[in-house]
Amino acid sequence: DLGVVLLELFCGIGDMLAYYLDAQAAEAFLPTARQRQNVINLCKLISYRLDGPVAATTSLRFSLAAPLDADLVIPAGTTCRARLEENDIVFETTEDATIPRSRTSVDAGARQGKRKTETFTADGDTGDPIILAGKEIAHGSIRVWVQAQEWTEVSHFQESGSDSRHFMAETDALDITRIVFGDGLRGAVPDSGAEIRVEYLETLGAEGNLGPHLVTELLTAIYLEGGLVPLAVTNPVPATGGADRETLEHARRQAPAEVRSLWKAVTKEDYLALAEGFPGVAKAQVLDVNDCKNIRYYQVNLAVAPDGGGPPSALLKQDLAEYLESRKVITVEINLFDPVYRPVSIDAEVFAYAGEDLDLVRSRVEQALADFFAFDRMSFGAPVHFSDLVALLDGVRGVSHVRMYTPTQDVDIRAGQIAALGQVNLEVRR
Repeated sequence: DLGVVLLELFCGIGDMLAYYLDAQAAEAFLPTARQRQNVINLCKLISYRLDGPVAATTSLRFSLAAPLDADLVIPAGTTCRARLEENDIVFETTEDATIPRSRTSVDAGARQGKRKTETFTADGDTGDPIILAGKEIAHGSIRVWVQAQEWTEVSHFQESGSDSRHFMAETDALDITRIVFGDGLRGAVPDSGAEIRVEYLETLGAEGNLGPHLVTELLTAIYLEGGLVPLAVTNPVPATGGADRETLEHARRQAPAEVRSLWKAVTKEDYLALAEGFPGVAKAQVLDVNDCKNIRYYQVNLAVAPDGGGPPSALLKQDLAEYLESRKVITVEINLFDPVYRPVSIDAEVFAYAGEDLDLVRSRVEQALADFFAFDRMSFGAPVHFSDLVALLDGVRGVSHVRMYTPTQDVDIRAGQIAALGQVNLEVRR
């Protein structure tokens, strides 16, 4: 029937138009927007910028075979490498380090990534941004020089004067980064023909997190009085804090929290929002005098866990302390401390259904436990409920039922602690 066909066509078109209208309306609000560029634009309205990839940080130890007759300076920017099967991971030092003549080693903070430099020529056009070639640019690593004078990165030009040497770095949903200068009223404009040099760090993000003693190769030659100095290098602590670009879910949660804090640290909620929004920090817990009688008034203790888990590096804690110091009340003392990973041991008897491969069932149970105790799923001070563990193991494919020996009740996790999977002892039988 032609009439029925036309009616169904009209219904289909109407349904399609309704979907487009709903989708367009959803993209206008932060909680419902699904396209990354729209989330970026909405966050920009409240002065929140989504983080790009974050470089992992660690400490590198440079060692001599024997003391030298003079102090040896290892300059900032010295590069070292970890050779892995799947990839080579490069780190560079962030500050000068000196081995005194009476010593044989020194530690220096380092950040993962490869330093890149691009050169441009200014055309004097106030609306023409500079597009960088790098795609995985580490958050906060961009530096700009115009005619050998370094300019300062800002998040907006609202407080910039006509002669302020400021620039903004904007990254879109396709990870294309643009350098934007002022318009002559809010922020200075580089003179036409001026040389613009842009330097930044290309990072691997979360892939840069690695264990201790894996960085073993020195790439930068170190000289003393014209002679090459042989140095050994390693990372005595893990590299942590590396993260991929900020997810939309994190931005939806973090942007309103930082706006509520007004980027000032006064209440516990303010400290938590600012700490968890800092690049490289995955989760934090704030303790004050109301939580522990050993804490003095006007003292805030902040437990910080980096992206990827493990302990935060000294460099990450230093950067976070400086960030919070500029936003706290002047009389408040801030203490940063490492998280304590509380191991939870599992001892259980697992009964499999008839016909199930016991080794395969064991593998599934072990994987389920690893997923349950994954760092991203655990929170500071969150207890591990006995019922959740039993339900988890009972729900594994091929498992008929389980008998738990350890734990036998809820596991309490104290403030500053995060639950982690401890020793696993499984007896799988039919």
